[in-house]
Amino acid sequence: MFAGGVSASAQTDLPKNVIQLAQLKRNVHEQLAALPNYTCVETIGRWRRENASRPFRYLDTVRLEVQVVNNRELYSWPGANRFEDRGIGEIVGSGTVSTGSFATEAHTVFLSNTSTITWHGEEERLGRHTARWDYSIPYNLSGWTIQLSGRSGRVSEIGSFWADAGSLDLLRLESNADQIPPDLDVASVHDTFDYARVRIGSRNLLLPQSVEIVLTDLGGQQDRNIIEFSHCREFSAQASVTFDAAPRIDQPDSPPAEISIRAGLSFAVRLAHAIDSRTAAVGDELSAQVESDIKDKGVVVVPKGAVLRGRIRRLERHAASRNFYIVGLEFTDIEFPGHHALFFGDMISADPVAGLQSSFGSSKSRTSDYGLGGSLTTSETESYWTVPIPGVSTFFIEGASFRLPEGLHMVWHTVKLAK
Repeated sequence: MFAGGVSASAQTDLPKNVIQLAQLKRNVHEQLAALPNYTCVETIGRWRRENASRPFRYLDTVRLEVQVVNNRELYSWPGANRFEDRGIGEIVGSGTVSTGSFATEAHTVFLSNTSTITWHGEEERLGRHTARWDYSIPYNLSGWTIQLSGRSGRVSEIGSFWADAGSLDLLRLESNADQIPPDLDVASVHDTFDYARVRIGSRNLLLPQSVEIVLTDLGGQQDRNIIEFSHCREFSAQASVTFDAAPRIDQPDSPPAEISIRAGLSFAVRLAHAIDSRTAAVGDELSAQVESDIKDKGVVVVPKGAVLRGRIRRLERHAASRNFYIVGLEFTDIEFPGHHALFFGDMISADPVAGLQSSFGSSKSRTSDYGLGGSLTTSETESYWTVPIPGVSTFFIEGASFRLPEGLHMVWHTVKLAK
């Protein structure tokens, strides 16, 4: 906790930049103290390039909700009824992700007493007159861990931050991983956080407006995530952010009865809304309607009209000798009046759609290739594969863009729940 102020006599004995830094820390502390009352949508655009001489190519977009609890960032899919006590990597399941962008990094640099901060000077930066400081966090005090290809290691941290010289509002924070373990296939990680005040209800909060994270491996390949925060609102047990979900079946006042659906049943369903690659993102909600009664040994266990619900789990765009997408769909719940069941299955077929491959990924825990001939080969030297996510059906769609239409007929087959 920081003291409320610096006495007038003490101020005359302190350099200007020391007084400015104390005020900046107080500003950051006040803003971070308010964040547990709010939740925001975190949108992550993911890009990749083979080396620094080539342009980045877009892979996909991920949408999550984020909230701060006890200086820890918690995540959920948009519209979910609770935040999960799992890491962001477990929730998303694939690709490059990071945690700490919303609040944890600022808390670490300014409030955790782990960083050594030195005055750099005043600069014209970001179109404003700014004050700059440099900082470092030693290896033994750092909480920054990098995980890649099954390996993980702690790194130290060095960086700089800039504040408006007048208001001492934080404008930018740049951080770099240092002392990277030699057994990690990582050459560098560079993060850039840009801050601005956002009006939320009756308050003006200082929030990260955008974050860029660039990871470079030892071979020169770079992954870039661009993160933006939006749709911030005061958090309550009854409030959450949703994205154009299909209307839910009217729920009774009493909780729905939980039922079980065994493995080995086939569900013919129709997509309740279109999926357009130009607007869709990982994390978007999905729903589909069951076409006919589902019977188990002659008994109807799921009636016609029941709603299957899930999310887009992969939407990676690739461009080589031909353009294609890797798409992953997951259905997790099935609902009909007075009843609810968990759903775990594979998509085994779908109506013809331009570019859609006929081979679909399995939810079994194995490393497999999907698509044409078991993998999608775009040239003599380029082939692509997917590491399966349990319960997520993965497939290829050729083309620079695609659209899965509303009403698309699909058949899903229930399988045993992954252990």
